[in-house]
Amino acid sequence: MATSVFASAASIDGASTVLFGVNAAGAPVVIPQLPVRAKGGFTQLGLPLSRWFGHDPEGRHAGWSLYLMYGTDQANTRDLLHTSATASSRARSDMSVGTLNYKLNKWVSFAYEQSLYRTRANTATEINPATGLPRYPLFEGVPQHEWRDLRSEGGVIFSF
Repeated sequence: MATSVFASAASIDGASTVLFGVNAAGAPVVIPQLPVRAKGGFTQLGLPLSRWFGHDPEGRHAGWSLYLMYGTDQANTRDLLHTSATASSRARSDMSVGTLNYKLNKWVSFAYEQSLYRTRANTATEINPATGLPRYPLFEGVPQHEWRDLRSEGGVIFSF
């Protein structure tokens, strides 16, 4: 247990401050932090496209399938307000994914995936005196409330 604080530093993601102190024996210690609690979940839906369109299970077009996925997580507001009142912390994230698969044969499949990952910052409570606008974290050099990462991926899957 620390008896006094002598230094502080930003956490690795800048969302909170790590405090350093000394204990009763005078030895330096890191003051324990409580983790931010969160809630969320995901859902995934698989659609057998080839079967829906009546293709022969042994034919060339038998291996088409589509998977749709959505997931979200959100930190508890009380924890965010307690740990950081700045706009640099993240409040909520979600991800939407669509994957199209084609199974050529029992050894080779092809996949194409499109995904969107979004992260939202806490509501800014600090006002930039130069512009009079809320101060949000920088993303691509611009203060933004929401960050987006749109990805396209394709690949070959070998099964043995």
